[in-house]
Amino acid sequence: MGMYDTIVVLDEPLSCPAGHPLGFFQTKSFPDPSMSTYLIDRGRVFRAVRHSWGDEEDEQATWRISGDEAIHETRHRLEVVSPPEVQVYSYCRTCKPVLVRVDRPRSWGDIVQEHWLPVDFSLHFPRGEPMRVKRVSGDRKVLMEELRRSGLRVLEDDDPLAIAHREIQRARSESGRR
Repeated sequence: MGMYDTIVVLDEPLSCPAGHPLGFFQTKSFPDPSMSTYLIDRGRVFRAVRHSWGDEEDEQATWRISGDEAIHETRHRLEVVSPPEVQVYSYCRTCKPVLVRVDRPRSWGDIVQEHWLPVDFSLHFPRGEPMRVKRVSGDRKVLMEELRRSGLRVLEDDDPLAIAHREIQRARSESGRR
């Protein structure tokens, strides 16, 4: 898989086909991806440059308490970047995942694998013009079709195994909150 960079969209966030907003993406569009953070603000791209390797020792880093939270703030120098195009990708964790029946039990003895909806965009930055956004991934139905074409056994949402899987996931989640 290798290294990647993070893109943070400060303008109006991009969204999945169902309309769920996503502000953070990964990219390998920049030379030598190295876990850098890039910010998009008003159609311009900036790289956030760290002052030092250790935030704890960084004189630009500050801590503060707000209510029952500790907040760690770090300042970064901004470097303007002018890419003509950036490919970004993420997954929507709000949309229900597509469920696939697998041959062998996975973790927790589960025979269902979850496939989260990929959300990919091509961002174009023409000089003197607003950023252009093009979605390059499909919706949940497209994902289901792609998985079926690849030979996987995709479960419909009303399949008894899919319903049982979701009930087990919900119970695990609720027991973890207690």
